[in-house]
Amino acid sequence: MRHRVAGKKLNRTSSHRKALVKNLMRAFVIEWQGKGHIVTTRTKAKFIQPKIEKLISLSRNKTVHNIRRAMSLIGDRDVVQVLFDEIGPYYSDRPGGYTRVLRLVKPRLGDATVRAYLGYVREDDDYPEGDRRSRGATSDSEGGEVSSATAVAVEDSSDSSEETVVATIVDEDSGEASAEAAPETDPSDEETPK
Repeated sequence: MRHRVAGKKLNRTSSHRKALVKNLMRAFVIEWQGKGHIVTTRTKAKFIQPKIEKLISLSRNKTVHNIRRAMSLIGDRDVVQVLFDEIGPYYSDRPGGYTRVLRLVKPRLGDATVRAYLGYVREDDDYPEGDRRSRGATSDSEGGEVSSATAVAVEDSSDSSEETVVATIVDEDSGEASAEAAPETDPSDEETPK
């Protein structure tokens, strides 16, 4: 029986699984200077994500002990140097959540396995191409573009005999403001319920 056995096996022996984790973690750290993400299967991405999160948390504090711990996990001196000199200081103020796993739409060609994007979370980074959350891809449920104008302020000019409502609309693209006046209504014209 398989009671209380933690972790995934990924259909590999223990030595093969350790080598896979080491290679994926090394490739992910190397991509910090490149694209900023790797594409792998969803199962592998979810398997190594917590390990990478712990490794980045380790790199936030540069001590000899932490460098040696990272060397035992990755095994490449140049990659560990990138980890502690660039990645650790970049995430020094962030308490966690350094990576994201996003499922890709198209499966792998050979065996139709679900692929995933494992990438760094950066302030200036865009979502991968085709992601519905990417900037500029906002659309309503019917697929049309949403208007980029938003109502900012509503001014109410109250007079004893007439009421005028002016809405100021700012266009986000051009930054220009335009005012639109609502039709004037007379309170005496309104019908009173009988």
